[in-house]
Amino acid sequence: MIAWLKNLLGGGVAVGRLSPAEAQEKLKAGALMLDVRTPLERQEGKIPGSQGLPLDKLESEWEKLPQNKEIICQCRSGSRSASAARFLAGKGFKVYNLAGGIEAWKQQRLPVK
Repeated sequence: MIAWLKNLLGGGVAVGRLSPAEAQEKLKAGALMLDVRTPLERQEGKIPGSQGLPLDKLESEWEKLPQNKEIICQCRSGSRSASAARFLAGKGFKVYNLAGGIEAWKQQRLPVK
């Protein structure tokens, strides 16, 4: 159990943080926005074009993600997505965390579906 948790948390791998504006530029350049919130949370609003993969399914489904794209992990506030980003960085992905999550995205008046 502890090994699984350490693996999920990325074992100390550092990842970059992006502001909402920086994330939007990466998305325009072809990056993937990975929303690690629950399906219920995504029903409340999501970043257009984002792909949902709840954090609790990440360990079993990470191999379905494209290795050839930069990935921006996103949740409500940036905490769960930081864990997801560290996990994916440990698997060799070029990954970032959306600082402040969808809440920061909304504060910048960026589009939400």
